[in-house]
Amino acid sequence: MFKLETMIYAGEDGTSSVFTLNPALQKQLDAIAAQHPEVCQRKARGEAGGVTYQVRSDLVEIKPK
Repeated sequence: MFKLETMIYAGEDGTSSVFTLNPALQKQLDAIAAQHPEVCQRKARGEAGGVTYQVRSDLVEIKPK
């Protein structure tokens, strides 16, 4: 089992940069970016399979399981 790291960096401009190695989260964020490009954009794909997204900060919510 591998750890699928996700990092969120909150910017002062009202957006957050979300980097994730988690394929399930990437799929969710890709769907949001396709349906709502005004609030979420895919920015870059890394060599190790990680993807970076730019998301409006007011839409980022962290819920513990």
